[in-house]
Order: sequence, then C-alpha cells, then structure tokens
Amino acid sequence: MRNKKYPLLTALSFTLFAISLFSIAEPPAESEITADWIETPEKVQANTDIESDGFDFLEEQENLQSQEIRKKTSDYGTKQKQLLERYPYALMSYLAEMDSILDSEKQERQLFIIFRLAYLGDRGFQLIADPEAIPEKWQPHFIATREQTVKVGKKGHQIVGQASIPNSNIKARVFKQSENPLSEFHTENKIILALSGEKSSDALRCLVSESKPSPQASNPACSLAEKQLQDITDLAESLKEMYPNHSIEITGYFYSGAIAQVAMSTSDFIDQAYIFNSYGVHPSWIETMPEERLAKIHHSYVEGSFLHGQDYNLFSRYSRWRLPQHKVIVPGMKISSSGLEPHIRQIYKLNHSDSWLDAFYNFATNIWILHSKESVLRAFEAHLSLDFPW
Repeated sequence: MRNKKYPLLTALSFTLFAISLFSIAEPPAESEITADWIETPEKVQANTDIESDGFDFLEEQENLQSQEIRKKTSDYGTKQKQLLERYPYALMSYLAEMDSILDSEKQERQLFIIFRLAYLGDRGFQLIADPEAIPEKWQPHFIATREQTVKVGKKGHQIVGQASIPNSNIKARVFKQSENPLSEFHTENKIILALSGEKSSDALRCLVSESKPSPQASNPACSLAEKQLQDITDLAESLKEMYPNHSIEITGYFYSGAIAQVAMSTSDFIDQAYIFNSYGVHPSWIETMPEERLAKIHHSYVEGSFLHGQDYNLFSRYSRWRLPQHKVIVPGMKISSSGLEPHIRQIYKLNHSDSWLDAFYNFATNIWILHSKESVLRAFEAHLSLDFPW
C-alpha cells in the first residue's frame, strides 16, 4: 500500500501542474467589449388602494428593484492622437507606484527613469520634489529625499517626492505643467495628482465591491475609504488654492484608478481623470455624478489583462470567477498587446523581486503580466514607437 501511494500523489501533482499551465483563456476575439453601467432603478410607489398583507408588497418591491437597467457603451481601439495625449499620464501613474523616483544604488533603473523623465520634461511636466512647492498643511506628509543604508558604513540617496494620505497605503506624486510659448509641444497650466494604489486594502476593496455606507449604517472599511477620499479631495483643493491658474487632474492605475473615479464624484476641484487597467467601483459611490463629469474620465487598458481577458483556471488566484462584478463605467481605449510580452517581461523583472512561486505563476500566464503597470507603459511606448531603454 505504501509503495502505491506516492505514484498517485505524483500523478495528481503533475495533473494540477498541467491544468495550471495550459488552462488559460485567450483574449476576447471581438473587436469591441461592452462596459456596463448599472443605473439606480426608480423607486416603487406604494398603492394603498390594493389590499395586501405587507409581505406581498415587499416581495414585489424587491423583484422590481432587482431588475437592473443597463446602458451599453462600446470600448474603442487605439487612436494615435489619444495615445499621445494619454501617454504622459500613463507614465506619471507608473512613477506614482514606485517607492522612489531615482536611486543612486540602482543604476539600471536610473537609466530607465531618466529617459522617461526627460520625455515628460520636454512636454513641460515636472515632478514636484521641493516641499515648499507643496501646500503647507501637507508638508508633514511629504518626503522629498531620503537616505538608504546600502552596506555597513555606506548610504545611498533616493529622490522620493511623494505625499502619503494619512492612515492608508495610498501615496501621491504631484506633477506640474505650465504654459510655455517657446515649447514645440502644446503645454497648459495643469497640476496632476498621480496616485498609487497598487497594493489593496480593506478600504480600497470597499470601493470596488461594497456599497457606499448610509448615514444610518456603519462599515468600518467603507467609512475609512470615505475618510481617505476626503483627504484626497482636501489635497486637490489645497493644490488649487496654491496654484489657482492651474487645472487639477488625477491619474491612477488598477486600484488607484478606482479611487480616481470616485474622486471625480467627490471633488469639484478635479477637472479630469486618466485611469489605466482600472477596476470599476460599486455604482453607489458615483451614482450622483453628472454625465458631463463621467465624460471626463478617460480609461485605457491593455488587451488580455486579467480584468479584460481573464484566466479560467480554477486554481488561479486571478481567476475571472473571483473578480468583482463592477466594470469601469466609461468606455475604454483598448490597446493591443500582440507581440509585446517579451518586452513587458523585461521591464517587469526590472521592478519586481517575486518569490519563485509568484515568478513561475506570473511567467507561466500572461494575464498578470499584461495587467501590470509595466505592461501599460510598454504598450503605449510600443504603439508610439518610442525608442527608450527596455
């Protein structure tokens, strides 16, 4: 009996391995994908002329409320003008997710960043790394530079330029663009708030899957989400006061894209949002947003990423059956990823130090690689034929 046990375990392990490796769904073949926006059903009026024991009426009301009214919007393919317009925001949202902008001990990454900062600089976008250029009330939450111990007796220097939203893992980098009539590129007066939200938390997950709490109800995670959103609104308002001649825009990737969507609903000071490979949010968080505000949320996503071309593997931690049901409520620009995987993996390795198990999973499947912030960056750069390192 003992000798028969191990071959069975070996066969089972091999079977699970084969399923994990080969049960990957291909990206959708259709040229258009639909994004659903669930509108709030009209309230049911009680009819006092009809006799009812109360329970029948409640059941009828629940049935009517469960009928969702859907408005379809079609996603669209890449357009060169929109790629050029959105790439700086994709780059700023990428930079927002990094712990530091420049690191004296990581020369390979320095070269990677310097070329892209130069691109932004040519178009008038400058990272704010001076505490004096940040609203005074936010300076205690701002890190301009820091030293990092590399070896015993040796320290490395980092340029950070990042503000932290209190009691959260959300951080923000601020970029400033000012009009320059001498520039060959079109420039405007803008302040861009680039959020990081790649790492999830209970509060961020609440935006994605939970309804906005009513004044009578209490959900600690959702209440914390409301507080964090209020802080982001306060930061946007403070920046507007400091730079009154600049418009305020917001950008984010993944979870921070969800934050940006709700921030457009909570803040009148934010003029536009640019989001990438973004989660959707529960409709209750944005149900009061006017249509003209919705039109100022611009979404771009890489075709085949796990939010848009999901894995059907039951053993996958990113299986489509585990994804929240809500999609981004505005049509998105779909960016083809065909042939880009090797380049995306190269950038991915530069920025990630995964365990061997995570590395195996990520490199055995495309869905996470194509979802990563590196994928967004590389997809834009490939379609714009930008000749940058990696």
